[in-house]
Amino acid sequence: MDFNYKRKLEINEWIITTRWFYMVAVFLIGILGNSLISIFEVKFTFFSISFLLLIYLFINACLYRTLIAIKKHQSEIRLKILSVGQIIIELIIFTIVMRLVGEESIASVFFFLPIISAAIIFGTKGAVITALASAILVNVSVVTGYMDLLIQYIFNRNIFNAAELVELRYITFSLISVIVTSNFYIVLAFVSGYSFKLIFKREQKLMAQAEQLVMEKQTGEEEVKRLDANANKLAEQDRKLKSINIELSKRLNQLENSEKSIIRAFADLQEARKKTDDERNKTAAIISNFIDPIIVIDVENKINLINPSAMEVFGFSADDLGKEVSPKNNYSFENFKELIQEDFNIKTNKELKSSNPNEEELVITVAEQELTYKVITAPVVDSKKNKIGVMKIFYNLTREKMIDKMKSEFISIAAHQLRTPLSAIKWVIKMILDGEVGELNDEQKEFLSKGYKSNERIIELVNDMLNVSRIEEGRFGYTFNKEDFVSLVNKIAGNEENVLESKSIKFTLNLPTSLPKIYMDKTKMDLAITNLLENAIKYTPEHGKISLSVEAGDKFIKVRMKDNGVGIPKNDLPKLFTKFFRAVNVIRMQTEGSGLGLFMVKNIIKRHGGEIMVNSEEGKGTEFIFTLPIGESK
Repeated sequence: MDFNYKRKLEINEWIITTRWFYMVAVFLIGILGNSLISIFEVKFTFFSISFLLLIYLFINACLYRTLIAIKKHQSEIRLKILSVGQIIIELIIFTIVMRLVGEESIASVFFFLPIISAAIIFGTKGAVITALASAILVNVSVVTGYMDLLIQYIFNRNIFNAAELVELRYITFSLISVIVTSNFYIVLAFVSGYSFKLIFKREQKLMAQAEQLVMEKQTGEEEVKRLDANANKLAEQDRKLKSINIELSKRLNQLENSEKSIIRAFADLQEARKKTDDERNKTAAIISNFIDPIIVIDVENKINLINPSAMEVFGFSADDLGKEVSPKNNYSFENFKELIQEDFNIKTNKELKSSNPNEEELVITVAEQELTYKVITAPVVDSKKNKIGVMKIFYNLTREKMIDKMKSEFISIAAHQLRTPLSAIKWVIKMILDGEVGELNDEQKEFLSKGYKSNERIIELVNDMLNVSRIEEGRFGYTFNKEDFVSLVNKIAGNEENVLESKSIKFTLNLPTSLPKIYMDKTKMDLAITNLLENAIKYTPEHGKISLSVEAGDKFIKVRMKDNGVGIPKNDLPKLFTKFFRAVNVIRMQTEGSGLGLFMVKNIIKRHGGEIMVNSEEGKGTEFIFTLPIGESK
């Protein structure tokens, strides 16, 4: 509905409603004014004024019914006719009242009401027209009465008596008073018209601001719904990933058991050579039926057994049995390149950063499909612990790698999709908090501030997710330069000073007097140290202690971050630096947190050529220790 139409509808309803009250007062004032001023004669009867009042009440009732019909049909033309009609009817009624009670009464002030009504509905122009009409009616009425009295006395009498002269003089004064009052009508029209024009402009401005706020609120609600939907998707994906992780754990346990079973089976096979052919064939059949590839090399470094899966994947044939393989690097699969026509890539245990020296990772394309295998080279011994060969066991990790890649891609896409609407919400809330769309009360500011802080935490989580995605995809760019490490630590400590004071935490900073510049990415190192310090502050109770110290060595510096906070349960320590992991005790304390911070810290320290470790005991505190090379890392 148009704002101007709605406003006029409300004003007409207000005028009709108030008329029920002031019309009675108008007639009472008219009667009282006539009684006090008309000292010579009564110009009307009580019956006539009462009859006129009833007519006025009937007309007002008709106007009210017309207004109800206009509300129902929403007719702008009928509303305009009603607005004009009300003013015209009031002018006619007040003119009749004035004629009845006498021109010398105070009835001329009644015309202020239609003038003000016209100013509210039509503005200055309508008020001026109504004022001119009122002035004409009042003046015509008074002048007509004055002329009638003057003609009567002139033509009917030759001499005025004293009472008639007083009445003539009084009517003359009334004429002058009415003329002055008529001028005041014009002044009132301009003043009231201009005043209500300013009020109307203010209403329009407030309405525009309200509509803007409503639109922004609706936009915010839509974004919140969208975020809720995305959050539900993320939660559902998280549940699926947890289920997959459980499945993977079971799979790994099965593989480990399979490895032991295969080794035992091969040992049994070697011992079975001394037994009957049936037993040997039975053991060989067990190994041959394994789904994953298996290659066995005897003590003479010759291929002794290739199961059907290995033949299918690597293209071996029966002719390859008995061929010699170099034992270099613990029979690395790199030594099989002359026997395999397909190209493949091998990652050693050092490249995988695995603690198992017998582990490798193989990537090979078979039938236009890229397969990934975990390769374990295990010695095979007989019942007397004598080495009788080695076995290369291949575990198919293709599905696990694909799931991990899909998970990383999902996180990256979700984070990118979330960051844009979150930034828009942040801008809208900040604009409202700054008062750019109108003043807010304290309660509104409090609620919006909480929403702004919550939005900031989500943005931080999205940024962490993007950083983790970049780390996994190798796009977490580093720019190394020689930087002052002591200056960086001082700056980080200064940034957290207010938070430390708010929790009354005693903070000790021990820095060496002289320290060579460190070859590092200053921004990434700032992120790592800040994350460690903020974790220490978050999980250290009030009046606790935190210390940060830097020790300089010949080739490395050692940084220690120690607190006396809640500590980390012993069972959670091995998983501390993995993605999305948070210790059980801190989840109960703080529901907020992504579990990505320490994952990023470890990757940043590793990329700088350093190592990080943790010492912690639940309930007694935690100490993080990391090293950084003083020169350039290799």
